Amino acid sequence: MIGIIFRYLFAEVGRTWLVVAGVLVFLTLGLGFARFIADAAAGELPVNTVLELAVFKLVENLEIVLPVSMLLGVLLTFGRLCRDNELAALFAGGAGLSTVYKPFVALALAVATFSGVMSVIAAPHAERALARVGAEGATTVLQMLEPGRFRTFLDGDAVFYAESRDADDNLRDVFIRVVRESSQGTSTQTIVTADRARQQVDDDSGAITLILDNGWRYEGNPGEASYRVIQFAEHGVQLSPPTGGASDKVATRSTLSLIESDDPEAAAEWQKRLSVPLSVLILTLIAMPLGRVPPRAGRYGRVIAGVLVYVIYINAVHLAAVAIEDRTIPAVIGVWWVHLIALAVALAMLAREQGVFARRRAARGASA
Repeated sequence: MIGIIFRYLFAEVGRTWLVVAGVLVFLTLGLGFARFIADAAAGELPVNTVLELAVFKLVENLEIVLPVSMLLGVLLTFGRLCRDNELAALFAGGAGLSTVYKPFVALALAVATFSGVMSVIAAPHAERALARVGAEGATTVLQMLEPGRFRTFLDGDAVFYAESRDADDNLRDVFIRVVRESSQGTSTQTIVTADRARQQVDDDSGAITLILDNGWRYEGNPGEASYRVIQFAEHGVQLSPPTGGASDKVATRSTLSLIESDDPEAAAEWQKRLSVPLSVLILTLIAMPLGRVPPRAGRYGRVIAGVLVYVIYINAVHLAAVAIEDRTIPAVIGVWWVHLIALAVALAMLAREQGVFARRRAARGASA
């Protein structure tokens, strides 16, 4: 009998969790895809990297999706069981709270394990992949420039135009205009026209140089004594080297290297990563007693309260991590005090469900 109840409740909460998690994953992936599509349309990213970037961003966002999806899955499942009087029937049939809660805890352990792998191992890899794809995108400057369309850079101070693109992926009939402020505080402009623009990448430094062939360079303002006209056969324009491939941000570092580091920022990062599976388990413990509602309350009766608990809990973890970075809180204390408080609240709610407090009050009243 207990096995049947376990399988039934596990299937119910598992199905609900999968639906909630699927919706959140779809929304997260869609939002990331829309953002990168907008960047690609603006010419800031190559179009062929949009889907890859959106998937890597989704892996990063799973640390948010998995805990909240588990919380909502448990709340919605308990809400349905209470609404249809199934929970009351289980208790009337002799099932205890431990029997009812075991399937939810079992699923929470599985989701916590998966979320731990994602946050501790996969998320840093995704962050490094985002940096790598961004660096590769930076080395394909010419691919992001659409022929026959004016592009502005540097807040409108630079304008680029090319009439066409040849078979070798080089731009033809190029026009560049850059406006700068001189040392005297006056604006001066540089105009460059060239028959062809091609790209050159230094293998050692990663520096990108835009090579212009057979063109003219006009410097200064017409009519001024400093105005110059220069004809060139080849002219190189140094662009910023990509920085993503060599990024040393803590988010891209492995969890083991962060644990071995004495840097407060590293301590805050690895503690936040470990907080993801812990939050899945603690939020499940909170959601089980919180999800029990009167039959007429409906399955969505406690969802708002659950979301509020999630927001307070997760924000407290992030605030504690910021305090570690600022050295306000020692790394030894870290974010663990937030989890301990949340766990104490969860255990108190479970004890209340078991009638521990009522029995103690009754025992004190009898002794009095």
